[in-house]
Amino acid sequence: MADQPPRKPPTPPAAAPPPQPPAQSGLPIRQSLDRNALDRILKRAGELQVSAADPAEEMTEEQLIALGQEVGITPQHLRQAIAEERTRPALPDEPGFTDRWVGPCTVSARRVIRGSREQLLGRLDEWMRREECLQVKRRLTDRIVWEPRRDFLVNIKRGLNLGGRAYHLTRTHDVAATAVTIDAATTLVQVDADLRPARAGRVRGGGAIAATGALAGGSMVGLGVVLGLTIPLIPLVAIAAIPVAAGAGIGVGVARGFRATAERVQLALEQALDSIEHGAPPRPGVGDVLGLLSRRP
Repeated sequence: MADQPPRKPPTPPAAAPPPQPPAQSGLPIRQSLDRNALDRILKRAGELQVSAADPAEEMTEEQLIALGQEVGITPQHLRQAIAEERTRPALPDEPGFTDRWVGPCTVSARRVIRGSREQLLGRLDEWMRREECLQVKRRLTDRIVWEPRRDFLVNIKRGLNLGGRAYHLTRTHDVAATAVTIDAATTLVQVDADLRPARAGRVRGGGAIAATGALAGGSMVGLGVVLGLTIPLIPLVAIAAIPVAAGAGIGVGVARGFRATAERVQLALEQALDSIEHGAPPRPGVGDVLGLLSRRP
């Protein structure tokens, strides 16, 4: 029998490579996050979630509160945020040219006040009727809309400034209050004033003044050319530019003066919320007599 070649011993299995350390991202390692970083991360995560979600996806208030509790947000703050979102007026995201240069067409004031929705709306209704010369335009369960009164006695009261008030809310188109219950003890109250007619009047008035100045300057140049005056054209144009510039300046000033009106209306809304929050009684005055007479049928 032929000799068999010696068998080679079996090759031992290759040893497993040693474990590699986790790849480093190159970012600095931070053991903890401060409040500002946490806010930015949560905001960005929410943006990513919204961009990846189905546009038709909706969430109930209870689901939102449960989700907020998972990240440590208290139900009271969530309910207040939900109430503020419900009362947010439908305004454009970016202010237009008129909003920036003249002023907003709507001013608002909001506050979280202790009390029920019915109690707070009742107090606010009484204040608007007695102290601001308004009357109810619409009344809903959680919303009241007022408009300025235009009767003779109220016009006297406003014109003579009886009662020691300027009655700035009578310059509005209407005033609306919305009350949303947050919990058993507190309610969010928001008051919105529509100033579109007042702003449009200011813009028209300023435009009319500017147009009058331009017309006066153009008339001076045209008259000089027609009559064949010996004044050179360049000095004549320079003289005609004076009423044009004056009209433009005064017109812009008149239009931008609306911003002061909006600020006074804003203050009046805050004063109305002060009255229902602190329970301050309306100030008595001479206007109370006319107020009582004007409310008689």
